[in-house]
Amino acid sequence: MKLQMIGLAALLAGTLCSSEPEPEEIKKQNQYVEYRLSQGEIYRIYVKMNDGVTTVQFPSAITEIAGKNISADGKNGDSDFLIQAQAGSYYFNIAAIKKGATGTLTVTHNRKLYILYLIQSDKEAYASVVFGRSSNRKNLSGPVVTATPKVTPARLVSLIDMAKKYDVLAENHPEAVAGCERVKFKNRYRCGKFDINLLDATRFEEEDTVIFHVELENLTHEEIAYDKHSFSAHAGNSIYYMSVSDASGLMPPKSKTHAWFGITSTPEGGRNNLKADNDWLLALTTREMHTSQLQSTADLVKAEREKTDSERKKLLAEAAEAEKKLADLRKLSEEIKREREEITRQKTELNAEKAKFVRETENTRMQMKAEQQTLEKDRKQLKETAGLAQTAEVLRKMREDTRNAVKNMRERSQRK
Repeated sequence: MKLQMIGLAALLAGTLCSSEPEPEEIKKQNQYVEYRLSQGEIYRIYVKMNDGVTTVQFPSAITEIAGKNISADGKNGDSDFLIQAQAGSYYFNIAAIKKGATGTLTVTHNRKLYILYLIQSDKEAYASVVFGRSSNRKNLSGPVVTATPKVTPARLVSLIDMAKKYDVLAENHPEAVAGCERVKFKNRYRCGKFDINLLDATRFEEEDTVIFHVELENLTHEEIAYDKHSFSAHAGNSIYYMSVSDASGLMPPKSKTHAWFGITSTPEGGRNNLKADNDWLLALTTREMHTSQLQSTADLVKAEREKTDSERKKLLAEAAEAEKKLADLRKLSEEIKREREEITRQKTELNAEKAKFVRETENTRMQMKAEQQTLEKDRKQLKETAGLAQTAEVLRKMREDTRNAVKNMRERSQRK
């Protein structure tokens, strides 16, 4: 169930209408607890019901809240808890709506999941629960279901002593090792010049600690020095480094020496809950291995430096080549610029020639039009002149005909 904006108006109204409590009741109703954030642990939260709400606060904004029997408005009959939350807020309020209700709430904060186990309680309910990152917060061993116990160095040393005397204690004082688990082994781990023989492992449940009893066998004729604080145990895909050890740090030539070391909790600070009969893989670091590691590290640094120098030279060569190409590009850019300028000049000249040609064409057209008009005028005049000449010819012929008629009339008159 993803929550955004929800309210507890009805529940808060009921709380405000109740009568004023006594001072002892006020103290009881305002219990405050601080927890240190540790992913993977389950936090037990005692939730209020009729006398207010429980406010849960994180160091920064909460990304998401999810739960199965949690309701935003109480309308769902299957809901056991009522919650009020706001998107992007660093806190939320929660209250139980059923007597003895329990439930699980998953909170996503800073890309990590935290599980809150909710329990309705009238006597132990918290008014405020604050989660913090700093290590000086209240230890979680009480309220957290899967808490990491506080184990002091002195207690770890005493666990080694108990592991050494386990058989005696189990026989004479069984109550001293009640809840402990002891498993015998015959595991041999080959480590080159020496072997690690696992003889037994003892788990102390309350301290979440496993104590290993090993036999270190030097296979050489030379003394082997080792780091007595470098023991580690591998189980599955996890590595657990020692929290306490009882070892000499030396393996005499061709000898078998005993050592004890323990592992406590997980590297992240939570409980490991590892059983003693795991498929263990044990390891430790000798001085020779340490020196070899240092040399390997030096060689690695040298190789890395040489690789860096090689890459630097390669980058310088590439930079020089790039600079050369850049110069060629600049040169080509200049040539392109000159070509563009030449094209622009030629285009301007062409436009000027075109304008001149248009003007000359227009002038020629105007001249031809004028000449055509003159020619038309001359043709008209010529036509008119031709008409006059024809008329004169007609008149001349008529005059000639008239003379001939007059002449003929005179001749006929004379004959009469």
